[in-house]
Amino acid sequence: MLTSVPAPSLYAGMLGAHWETLPPLVRRMHEEGSATGRFVIRRGEGALSALVGWLCRFPAPGEDVPTRLSVRRERDTQCWERTFGGHALSTVQRAWEGGRMGERFGPVECVFQLSAVEGGLAYEQVGAWLCLGPWRLRMPRVLAPRVEGLATEAPGGMRVRVRIGTAFTDWLLTYEGLVRPEEQAS
Repeated sequence: MLTSVPAPSLYAGMLGAHWETLPPLVRRMHEEGSATGRFVIRRGEGALSALVGWLCRFPAPGEDVPTRLSVRRERDTQCWERTFGGHALSTVQRAWEGGRMGERFGPVECVFQLSAVEGGLAYEQVGAWLCLGPWRLRMPRVLAPRVEGLATEAPGGMRVRVRIGTAFTDWLLTYEGLVRPEEQAS
């Protein structure tokens, strides 16, 4: 009797042997499912940061913002839906060549080199593309968003830290907090 083996998760495929070096909770949270927690959200200062934040529909700042993360597999991609105090921020992630990961938000796709680091997973941005229908245009570094991310295992859950900025505005948005799988959230 033939049995089918499920395809590895998106992250397992991109990280290869390094996938198994990640803490179990970090692996679990990067596969599929949902989690809840509380985050600190900061927005950049100044008129340009406010304008870009409004155009990108970033969440409002707050010190103890209820947060929900939902990760869903769809064929060769993963949909990441983050809700910060009722404000949704969704992206689609996919594998790129060389073990890299592309994450698309609206018309912009950022490409990351993933690295297993002590206690978790680091995201180092290595490029960005403007996607307009079938056309893709590499964005010059000076115009591209810059994103840093880190997910580590912590007591009680997974600690997440993300910073989004540009060359002109320093940091537009930062969010940091602890999430745990929903069945463990009580």
